[in-house]
Amino acid sequence: MKESQDIFKEIVRLRQAGEDAVLATVVNTEASSPGRVSFKMLVYPDGHIQGTVGGGLLEANVIVEAKRALADRRPRLLHLKLTETDADGIGVLCGGEAEVYLEPVGAPPFLYLFGGGHIGLAIAAKVTDLDFRLVVLDDREEFANRQRFPEADQVLAGPYSRLLGSVETPGIRFTSSDSVVIVTRGHLADEVVLDEVLKRDPQPGYVGMIGSRSKVAVVLQHLRDSGIPQDRLDRVHSPIGLHIGGERPSEIAISILAELIAHRHGKLTPKPPTLPSV
Repeated sequence: MKESQDIFKEIVRLRQAGEDAVLATVVNTEASSPGRVSFKMLVYPDGHIQGTVGGGLLEANVIVEAKRALADRRPRLLHLKLTETDADGIGVLCGGEAEVYLEPVGAPPFLYLFGGGHIGLAIAAKVTDLDFRLVVLDDREEFANRQRFPEADQVLAGPYSRLLGSVETPGIRFTSSDSVVIVTRGHLADEVVLDEVLKRDPQPGYVGMIGSRSKVAVVLQHLRDSGIPQDRLDRVHSPIGLHIGGERPSEIAISILAELIAHRHGKLTPKPPTLPSV
C-alpha cells in the first residue's frame, strides 16, 4: 500500500513539474507470474523506474513498451506470455500470462506561442487536440486577451522582455518537454524572444521561429555574435514548419503543428542554420 501511495505522490509531483512518465499496472495474471494484480511501476523517459511489476524479463519488456507509450502519449494494454517455448513468449521459465496497462502520466507539455497575430490565432485554433497546454504571449494587449484566445490555458500581454523575465529571475521556466513557437509581428521582436529563450536552462525541447531565410540568417548571426553557443543555434527550427507549400495563415499553422508532431515522435532533425552572405 505504501508503495502505491508513494507512486501516486510522485504522479502529483510530475504533473506539477510538467515532467513525463508512464504508469504500468498489472491488471490480470494467469498461472505462475512474477507480478500480482495491482502491482504498479512508474517508468521514466531515461528508463529508470519506481515500483515494480514483478521484475525480470517481464519488467524489462514493460519498460521497453512504456518508452513507446511515452513517445506517442497513448495508453496501451500489454498481453505478455511468460513462457520460454511459445513463439510469442518472452523467454522465462515461470510460465503464466500477465496483462499490464500502460498509461502516460504527468501534465501535458507547454506550447509557448509568442505572437497573437493571424498565424498565432490559426495555430491556437488547431492545437486543442494535440495534448499541449497553450500559453499565448504578445506585447499588444489587443492581440493577447481571453476574447481572442479562449482555448488557451494562459494569455499574457506585455513587453516580451518582461514576460520572459531574466535568466536569474525568469518569468517562464521551460522544461525539456516544452515547445516554443515564435511568430511575432516583426524580426526585432522575434530576435528578442529567441535570444532570451536560448539563454535558458533547461532548454525547451523544440524552438521554432518564423521568417524568410535571409531574415533568419541575420537573426542567427546576431545571436552568434552575441555569444549564444552554436549548438543551441543549431537546434532552432527556422524557417519554421514543414515545407508543404501553403502561404495562408491556416496553412502555415498546419505546417508548424506538423513539425511539432514530427518532433514529438522523433521524426525531425534540426534545420541547418543559414548564414548571411559576405
